[in-house]
Amino acid sequence: MGADRQRDPAAANPAHRSRGPFWITAASARRLRFVADGRTLGPAALARRLGFPTGPQAAPAGQPDGVGYVMRDMAFWSELTQAMRGAQDGHAGMHGSAVAESFRAAGRSAGDGFQQALSLLKESLAWRRCGRLDQSRAALRRVDRLVQAAEAGAATPAFCAMAHIVRAWERYTRGDGDGARAGLEGLQSDPELRLVVRYNPRVRFEVLNLEALLHKADAMRAGHAGTAQAAQRALDTFAGALQAAYEADSVEAVQHAAANIGLCLWLFWQHGLVDAARSLSASAVQRQAMRWLGLSEWICDRFGVGGGTAWNAIFLLRIARGSCGPDTPPSGRPARANDSMAAFRRQRPLSVADAVDALRPFHAPFAPAKGFVRWSAVAAFALEDHDAGHIRLGPLQLANLLLESAWYLTHEQGACAIACAAVERLAAQLPALRPAERAFFTAELRALPPELRDAAAEASRRRRKAA
Repeated sequence: MGADRQRDPAAANPAHRSRGPFWITAASARRLRFVADGRTLGPAALARRLGFPTGPQAAPAGQPDGVGYVMRDMAFWSELTQAMRGAQDGHAGMHGSAVAESFRAAGRSAGDGFQQALSLLKESLAWRRCGRLDQSRAALRRVDRLVQAAEAGAATPAFCAMAHIVRAWERYTRGDGDGARAGLEGLQSDPELRLVVRYNPRVRFEVLNLEALLHKADAMRAGHAGTAQAAQRALDTFAGALQAAYEADSVEAVQHAAANIGLCLWLFWQHGLVDAARSLSASAVQRQAMRWLGLSEWICDRFGVGGGTAWNAIFLLRIARGSCGPDTPPSGRPARANDSMAAFRRQRPLSVADAVDALRPFHAPFAPAKGFVRWSAVAAFALEDHDAGHIRLGPLQLANLLLESAWYLTHEQGACAIACAAVERLAAQLPALRPAERAFFTAELRALPPELRDAAAEASRRRRKAA
């Protein structure tokens, strides 16, 4: 019978009648007799024969009925929601492990395996973002036990897939790119979890975002074969991550993807890994890269996500001076001792006004009140937020901000005291970085004028002597 038992069967479309639904009148139905194995079947026996339920269904063992579930104490959902708001507001950056601890507190109120797995997974992610990989691994081990015991209910495959991704992220954070790739490959090779990646856009975003970062690392690694192909794959995969983020309605994921696209577009073009024929001008690529960063920052500003980070400011500062390079002394006279500083200051980074114009229609967050009057002020504002404890930047972000501060202060004012103080502080920060990261900053310091290089070298000598 169809859903509308009162509808006249003559109203069915004869051309589509073979497709159903099929129904007959109640009077005709009473004339039907169903026989199986020589026995006449009544309605209940027929339902059993066809595998249909024959009466009210009890809730599965161990699972509460709907009323019982929603009548539970709401402490878990309340604490989890507040922890999620804290993470969105950037409290992880401000208080280090505060968000992870708040997810742990929510977990203590969990009333079933699903709630325990959910809070543990979010706790593990928060620990990883704080750089506490030991705590992240401990939370993941507890998720694994719940998943293996199938205590997370219908969400078990999704939790299992996210646990794979978190482990892969942890390896990536440690600098173990091969381990991160192996983790993603294991996820994609599992028949059940592969479907989670395909049909869950948020999980798909996480996979594609990490995969793109691995391609980016290959593209930027000196001596790696196929760097241009890796760069193209990175941009392709970031584009897929952006699509998945919008599909998932996750503005936080969108802002991550947009920021990564902006930086990678400029880096790859600058190193000749994309647009090798140079059909695009440097200024066109520079402005388009900044527009992607502008979209990311606009989302952070308007939606209240992405707090506690300075990456967008760092990327903007880096791209604004990206087309700068060493200059030569004026021709027609011998080189002088001050030519290095003069040449450095003759470089022309993109002006703040031109950058803000390029960022339209996402230019609202880039107001003079936030330092967008000169580039050194943008770096100074971010450093002041960190020093005042409003945000807590990791060693790599802090080192990048100090480098940009030193570069722009020197470009604007020469070898002033605050520029020298910035490179001295940067030199003191280098031991907290991984070897590959230290190599980058060492090379960047060598590109500064001699006065700044001397200040950095003196700071390093003092540090070694004190140690």
